[in-house]
Amino acid sequence: MSDSMIEESAKGTGVEKDIADSIVSEFCLQLHKRLYEYRGLNGDYIGEELCNDISGQAFYHVLGFLDKFSERYNWEEGSATEYLLRLGSRGEWRPFEHQTTGWKSGQEQP
Repeated sequence: MSDSMIEESAKGTGVEKDIADSIVSEFCLQLHKRLYEYRGLNGDYIGEELCNDISGQAFYHVLGFLDKFSERYNWEEGSATEYLLRLGSRGEWRPFEHQTTGWKSGQEQP
């Protein structure tokens, strides 16, 4: 069986697995939050902010992921919830709900 992405990231960066896991988890939380709250000039978080928030290499691969994701999946609103419930119970995901408390949608802000 191959290593998980966390294990590969830990090996690739020379840090302990728990440190790599913490960094990846925090990055994903920040990415989710910033996209959710972003208003900006045109509402284009990826082109207006993300490109400056992360390295060129990370930006290239995030966009590559999104491009391939778009090609393979035809997601609609609610698809993520469907995956979460298919892959675990509400109780398994509930510990992370508090992390989104207080976020203000950039789409809802004047």
